[in-house]
Amino acid sequence: MIIRLEKPSDYREVENLTREAFWNVYRPGCTEHYVLNQYRGNPDFIPELDFVMEEDGRLIGHIMFSKAELVLPDGTRKPSWTFGPISIHPDYKRKGYGLQLLQYALEKARSMGVGFLCMEGNIDFYKHAGFDLASGFNIHYHDFPKEDEVPFFLAQELIPGWLIAQGIEEATYCPPKGYFVSDESPEAFEAYEAAFPKKERLRLPGQLGYDGVILESDRIKLRPWRESDAPALFKYASDPEVGPRAGWPPHKSEKESQEVIRTVFHNDTTWAIELKETGEAIGAMGYGPSCDCDLPAREGEPLTGYWVAKPYWNRGICTEALQLMLEHIRRTTDIKSLISGHFIDNPASGRVMEKCGFVPTGETVIDETQYQGSNHPIRVLRIKL
Repeated sequence: MIIRLEKPSDYREVENLTREAFWNVYRPGCTEHYVLNQYRGNPDFIPELDFVMEEDGRLIGHIMFSKAELVLPDGTRKPSWTFGPISIHPDYKRKGYGLQLLQYALEKARSMGVGFLCMEGNIDFYKHAGFDLASGFNIHYHDFPKEDEVPFFLAQELIPGWLIAQGIEEATYCPPKGYFVSDESPEAFEAYEAAFPKKERLRLPGQLGYDGVILESDRIKLRPWRESDAPALFKYASDPEVGPRAGWPPHKSEKESQEVIRTVFHNDTTWAIELKETGEAIGAMGYGPSCDCDLPAREGEPLTGYWVAKPYWNRGICTEALQLMLEHIRRTTDIKSLISGHFIDNPASGRVMEKCGFVPTGETVIDETQYQGSNHPIRVLRIKL
């Protein structure tokens, strides 16, 4: 087994290796190979820490490192580092090669003066290479409240005492922007992916899917719900003008809102709509099985739904959020169509759908009494993806 620096002549083979290593692991298909392809020209990329592993003349592994930043409470920015993707060919997984490659790369990074690493991964694996929860270093994950202990956010001080020497007692980790290139340039990614042999994108048990995936526009984020969102959820979902328009009763207590987050919203296809300006959850966007609804859904056709708090009505936020979700579904799933509907006396919801490409297909009546104690006609819409 040989570990050496990557050469330009390795690029395509390494990208294909990375694609094979990550395909259908965390989501249908993968994007890690495109991140690698684009990252080599990124100023944060560290070519001296770009290693491949060979076994019997065959490339079986790869790891790359990048510069990152830690932001102190007073806004001061300090250098930090991260690594990944780390790829091992499927034929060589669970044989110790990944740990060997990582330990070799960590030692090289330490010798170059890399003092502190943050990364996202499974602690059950990375603890064997010296990583622990980043919260133990008082380092916070950029997309979670500071008080949260994020189980997948890990860190290691490669040079003992480095944080103290840098004057860092507390900080927030800012990952390199280059890691989100596939979300920022979806058309470019699809064109790049088309040059590889066709592989089926599958939705499999255990995938991250949409859980943890953050979709962004200029004004909003779609992110997973957190239990700490309960106060904001209750504030807006208790409004009697909000829930009934979407077919659910107003929340009666903050405890109820928290239970909704733990159960109804605890899945990988439901997001909180966060207003970037305030960091507050102001609504919900998502989709799921349509088997329990009374809409005329086709077999296996998901139902989509959404709402936004009353102070943010008529500002285009739901349209923006729905467009983000639809683009993400097109990129990461094989879903062919979605169905949705709105009460006839809530035409604003229908305008949101039509702006995003939904087409009216008729009307129906839901045989329920939860909407203000009576049945209401619903306008049905569908979109082909």
